[in-house]
Amino acid sequence: MKRRDFLKMTSALPVGLSMAALANRAYAASPVYSNVSVTKPAVMPQVINIFMYGGASELAGNLTNIADINANSQNDYTANNAFRATILQAATDNDPANRSRFNDGQITANAFWKEAGGTHMEDMLAAGDMTVYRTLFKKKSPTRSHRESIFMSHKGTIDIENSPGIGSRLALMLLQNKSSYQGVTLGDGSTITDIESLTLPFVSFEGESQTFALDPDNAIPLPLRGLTMDEDFNNPYTRNERYPYTDSKELISTLLDTRQGQLGSYSSKFTAAWDAFENGNILEGRMKNLADLLQHFQLDENGNRIKDEFGNDVVVPSSAQKLGVTYPNTNFARQLEAAVTLAIHNPETLYMAVGTPGLGGWDDHNNGIDRYPNRMNDVMEAIKAAMAHIKAAQGSVQTIKGNTRVDTGNIVINVFGDFGRLVNLNGSGGWDHANNQNLYTFGGASVRPTKEKAALGQIIGTTHREGSSKTNNQYTVPDDEKLQWEPMSVASSIYAYFGATKSELLTADATYNPDGDRPFEDNLPG
Repeated sequence: MKRRDFLKMTSALPVGLSMAALANRAYAASPVYSNVSVTKPAVMPQVINIFMYGGASELAGNLTNIADINANSQNDYTANNAFRATILQAATDNDPANRSRFNDGQITANAFWKEAGGTHMEDMLAAGDMTVYRTLFKKKSPTRSHRESIFMSHKGTIDIENSPGIGSRLALMLLQNKSSYQGVTLGDGSTITDIESLTLPFVSFEGESQTFALDPDNAIPLPLRGLTMDEDFNNPYTRNERYPYTDSKELISTLLDTRQGQLGSYSSKFTAAWDAFENGNILEGRMKNLADLLQHFQLDENGNRIKDEFGNDVVVPSSAQKLGVTYPNTNFARQLEAAVTLAIHNPETLYMAVGTPGLGGWDDHNNGIDRYPNRMNDVMEAIKAAMAHIKAAQGSVQTIKGNTRVDTGNIVINVFGDFGRLVNLNGSGGWDHANNQNLYTFGGASVRPTKEKAALGQIIGTTHREGSSKTNNQYTVPDDEKLQWEPMSVASSIYAYFGATKSELLTADATYNPDGDRPFEDNLPG
């Protein structure tokens, strides 16, 4: 290796890791799934994990320290047409229809940033739909590198190399304890007969995701592996008029269908292949049904758009619109609507990975002044619509299997990112990498443990500013170590929703984190 390449590689190492330690990390031990016991959940959870790639500033959800921050900041938040004096003032007008950016104070009643989604957060907090944990703080491995931080969050462990993601760990936990999940109730009142027979249990709406990185030591059956689809439910099983194959895939599929008929009498000799054919046909039909739940153009038998009497395309409203819920017209909102629609109408979908497409990344070193508040408002406005959708669907929609959706309180939405950012406003009008961040978590009253269920509608954890005054090194830290959590606690909480009684074991590794990290509920008072 050239010396220059070696130095570049070593300079990128996380804080506190030597080359010897890195070598050890390449041989990460898989969790011992048999060590994790399961208590059968009352209803099977459905988790939507939204990841804000790049690391979003905490300020949208935490302006409690803004006066002290501004007094010590390298650059004044109120000067040179930055955020003006209103960022230091209490908001008196919380009308979401009145969004002139600087017409009013920006600090809401619970110290959210009004124009950065604060009004929507206040509404969801008051409705008991949201919990904000203000102290998601990396102490065990305080790296500020994107790669290590993203992998740590998606895999739920510090030992990130060759280790499985959260989705894969969850799938293997379910598989290890499959007998414990027989008879567990789903959101439509039906029950699980076999974990491996679930339809679309693990889905990624963000392409290939580290949350579904496979376990090198434990095989995951194909039905339990993460499946990628987009906001139109375009996926590997779709072969209908909306997404027709026009290449060799269609020819191959036709040949396989023909061959399947020819081999009918020999199906018992080729059970796995035969099941794959059958599952593909079933899933194709169900995916077409799901696609029909999204807003789309009405087509005739030839695939042409039907026109109304005025010559306009006839639009079929989405399932959300039929419930009186309209999502914002953004790429992120459309992806979130697809994820929520899938969760509502297919209670067998247990875990989904979602990004924030169309809003840009959150690595706001530059020009956060102009971009950050609007993007955070877009995120929270979409989630507010999602929560309205989830609540309106209970008892009023049919699932793809024809059952009534009787419980949507088992759907949980989590929102967090790589890490936090400095609170000092730098010379480019942005914030550089730091540690502390917020976890925004929504819904799930039917599956949250007792103490965490009680936390819905609350803000947990407080912070204070530290750092050298008037330098580009201002950051917040938790006030109380008992009310701070590592990013791995997000994964631990997810496993706990599914009944894991020692969920911290799935976040542990022998070298860097032997005890693992306990779920949020375990640190809450009461």
